Amino acid sequence: MSQQLIPLEAFDALRAISNGARADDLESETLEFKQAADEEGETIRALLDAAICLANARGGAIVLGLADNVAGPSGFVGTTIDPYQVRKRLHELSEPPLVVTAFDHEHSGKRLVIVGVSEGMEMVSDTRGRASRRIGKECRPLTISQAAALQDDRRRFDWSAEVSDRDPDSVQAPAVDASRTMLGRFEDERRALAQATTEDLLGDLGVIRDGRLVRAGEILFIGSSERPPIVYVFRDTPGGEAIDEYRDAVPGLIAYREVIARIQRNSSPTTITLPDGQQLVLHDFPLLAIREALSNALLHRDYRQPEPVSVDHSPNVLSFVSPGPLVPGVTPENILHAPSKPRNAQLMRVARGLGLAEELSRGVDRMYREMLKLGKQPPHITEDAPFSVRVELTGGAPNQVIARFVAGLPVAAQEDVDVMLVLFALTQRSMVSASELAPLLQRSENATQAVLQRMSDPEIEMLAPQSRKGGTAWQLSQRALAELRTALAYRTVTQDEMDRKIIEYVREKRTIDNRTLRIFFDLDVNGAAYRLRTLVGAQILEKLGTQERGPGIQYGPGVNFPAEGQSE
Repeated sequence: MSQQLIPLEAFDALRAISNGARADDLESETLEFKQAADEEGETIRALLDAAICLANARGGAIVLGLADNVAGPSGFVGTTIDPYQVRKRLHELSEPPLVVTAFDHEHSGKRLVIVGVSEGMEMVSDTRGRASRRIGKECRPLTISQAAALQDDRRRFDWSAEVSDRDPDSVQAPAVDASRTMLGRFEDERRALAQATTEDLLGDLGVIRDGRLVRAGEILFIGSSERPPIVYVFRDTPGGEAIDEYRDAVPGLIAYREVIARIQRNSSPTTITLPDGQQLVLHDFPLLAIREALSNALLHRDYRQPEPVSVDHSPNVLSFVSPGPLVPGVTPENILHAPSKPRNAQLMRVARGLGLAEELSRGVDRMYREMLKLGKQPPHITEDAPFSVRVELTGGAPNQVIARFVAGLPVAAQEDVDVMLVLFALTQRSMVSASELAPLLQRSENATQAVLQRMSDPEIEMLAPQSRKGGTAWQLSQRALAELRTALAYRTVTQDEMDRKIIEYVREKRTIDNRTLRIFFDLDVNGAAYRLRTLVGAQILEKLGTQERGPGIQYGPGVNFPAEGQSE
């Protein structure tokens, strides 16, 4: 079987197992290994469960014929099952019927069967109604409500657009007043809507249909009389006693505004002065990131689950837990650039009308950007069992050195999440490549290379390319290094410091060459050659011997070489 038919992840994993890895260690959200059972029926059942699990997530591949816990070539045990029978039985035993690919593949002298599973257009179960979904490396059973939520997501059902049993007279005045305040801040036609009657305001926002509120209107303007939409807790330390709590059963708009106010009240501002004299106020957690995290939790959550949005706040960590999984096709690994698929489309439209959610951003990229601009870790986003999404922001005092540096960049660079991610990476390590950065940026290697190239352009001048074995690597430019030096996690050497150390070395050893310079100062060939040319040009060093080219050229003291004790 041609390897072109094998998913790249599966092909790479098979090679890794041949070189000594274990199958169990290489499984992922989209790759499963199975060992054939003694009975064919048991093998089919195991493949069915795995295929349903993958189809209800992002799809993937199942490789049959390996032992999970045996390392190296011995892990290949093979199978005699007929691929056609696999396709036929999986189709017959699933609802709606699964259409999978299945084919033979010989590896390490053993016959394997590789099963390809596509993401289902509908929620998939077995003929008894049992369903599961892949979370990481595990298949987790779906409860009835979770299965219904997944089915609705797959069919693009919009729960928030359905008519509720509440009429427009049920809306709470504080929520309407809050919406008028939000609309009054705009300079477009929405400003006039702030002065309209309540019925016209609600109608133009799109929360009334057939004389009733749709569920989006119920969420934002009425809420539940029994359950709070958001629970907020503030602690002095993570895990400490709560010293401020909020859990009122109020409309979503009111809860949103109150929680934002409490987070701000329990945060500590830091004021820095920029080189032009302008003062910049920084907070433990940037306000834009807070707003995006909270609005995303409120707007994208699964309202068929009874739990509230949970916000846990300490000076060190601010976490938001939203009931419901990420929508199909979106994972923590692609969330920055995955196509937007709002679970509650009507609720999102209403929120955009109020300015609670922006049209041109999913909010996640804004959260990343605002955290990174303050020299903080990017948001940590995970799917927790049972099907909830957690967003954690790291607190503490902002890194003033990074904040000042970012404030001096062109506005377009400041607002570019890719630029901020690259800057973050290069505060942690001295040199990176496009292939190393691609997973962080959640882009292809080519797209990442284009970002790096743009950051070396004169208008930004943040990066400098360096040639190294295996391709081009990138490091901070000399200007960026000079401004960011105290914020870097690694030790750097200025040109002046480097020159002084070169002089000290030559004073002791009498000669130096390109190779020695590269070893001592972690430079590439071109960087070492540049330093030597500079020192020769200043007549601090001079070339020895008659050799014209090559790394073996020796350099010794020149006519301007400082005498011992002389200022360098």
